[in-house]
Amino acid sequence: MDRSRLSRFVNQPLSELPLEEPAVVSPFITVRTAVTAMQQGSRSCVIAVEAGEVVGIFTEGDVVRRCMADGFDWDQPLADSVMTRNPRTIASDRSIADAVLEMQEHQHRMLPVLTGGAVVGLVRLGELIRHLAEAYPEDVLNLPPHLHQVMERPEGG
Repeated sequence: MDRSRLSRFVNQPLSELPLEEPAVVSPFITVRTAVTAMQQGSRSCVIAVEAGEVVGIFTEGDVVRRCMADGFDWDQPLADSVMTRNPRTIASDRSIADAVLEMQEHQHRMLPVLTGGAVVGLVRLGELIRHLAEAYPEDVLNLPPHLHQVMERPEGG
């Protein structure tokens, strides 16, 4: 892939991508209701919004790490202890490169995308990779298993 094509891709604003529509919930719903919302929409998270502002995120990872203890109260409010408060977000006018950098620096796999403070989507690292592969299939599919690998002779039949 030539550098100009790659540069166009990574500098593309997030608003131009087909972003997943996240499940937006109140932070005061029960953990049980949040998990049900995730299951019904086949979503890996819910975004907690109060008075128009993102106040938390509750992910599949939170279910595994925080909710699986014996005696866990599934009917407690989401905001009590299980959601991640004040999650990192990214503006829809920021680039794919900005999103990847933000996710890498803070070890996140997804970020809520905002326009004017309102949640408009969810960007995931896996979806960005899939988008790259779909946009440039001939380049991605022909990559060697190791980036600096040089074949001594052609392979194939």
